[in-house]
Amino acid sequence: MIKNLATLFLLLFVGILFFGCSDEEPEQNIRPVRTIVVVPTNAIAKYTFNGIARSDIAAKLSFRVNGTVKKVYVRAGQKVKKGNIIIELDNSYFKLKVNEVRASLKEAEARLANAKNYYARIKQLYVNRSSSLSELDNARTSKESAYANYKAMKNRLEQAKLQLEFTKLKAPISGVVSEIMVHKGENVSSGMPVATISSTRNIEVPVSVPGSLIDNIKLGQTAWVKFDALKKKKRYKAKVVEVSTTSNIRTTTFPVVVRLLKNSKKIRPGMSATVEFTFHNSEDHKIFIVPIYALLEDAKGNYLYVVENIQNGIGVIKRVDVKRGKLIADGVVITQGLYENAHVLTAGMHKVQENQKVRVQE
Repeated sequence: MIKNLATLFLLLFVGILFFGCSDEEPEQNIRPVRTIVVVPTNAIAKYTFNGIARSDIAAKLSFRVNGTVKKVYVRAGQKVKKGNIIIELDNSYFKLKVNEVRASLKEAEARLANAKNYYARIKQLYVNRSSSLSELDNARTSKESAYANYKAMKNRLEQAKLQLEFTKLKAPISGVVSEIMVHKGENVSSGMPVATISSTRNIEVPVSVPGSLIDNIKLGQTAWVKFDALKKKKRYKAKVVEVSTTSNIRTTTFPVVVRLLKNSKKIRPGMSATVEFTFHNSEDHKIFIVPIYALLEDAKGNYLYVVENIQNGIGVIKRVDVKRGKLIADGVVITQGLYENAHVLTAGMHKVQENQKVRVQE
């Protein structure tokens, strides 16, 4: 009898344990899952393009006279101020020319003085009726001719002085010498490029944008620029200052130029750069971006698993049917079906089912 009662109590205890725990899954058996909390965004895509930094002002320098390079005062990469001498030609010939014209000017000045005196004397004689009208006219003509010759010599002297000055090539702007194209002893011709100076006040980066994206880029739009040569990959804010309406025939791309809003002494023309554009949503409704691997598909269409009713880190799996948009660098655009602050499953989607309890690990 006692043995039967003990067996009965044991069966009742096991039954209570079984039925008491059947409604609740043991917490240690709840599957952990990883999620992300999504928020709406107006940024639908980010694209990057490569370019080479340049100055918004780059001056190609050349001499106005022919000659032989006497001295090069600077080297590539050197900073210069406006008015600094960059290159100088041998000026021996031009000095001789100045001296020659100066001597001719003195002769012309002397002839003009004689002509003036002669005209004054003939004019006085004509007043006293001691000279004829034709003599007066001849004296006036001689004076005018001497004056014209004097003016011509004076102009020639100014021109000779200018040519002498032109043997010194000076920086028209303050900036950095980008290139020196000649060496000492070389003969150069007027108009021949011999050096390039770039202003460092404003730095621009030209890039080529495919025709499929050019409509998304507008004047004044913000962009971000990184420079490969700088150790710290700092991003510099820039704005679009040029958008070409004509494509490059060979590559079917459109030239776009961005200008840095704030310059740095570390940035120089010629540095390779990466320009990032963010294209924005033009629709009124909210959009979300989720990782492409979080998006699932079956016969009903695209869907996501989300975790709802989260309490103390434990929630319930729910299926959310969605409509997808473009595939972009950050993931896939979700245009309909998803809601703000949803906990979207990003791993183990094929190991769970709807209404299953899970432990959230964001």
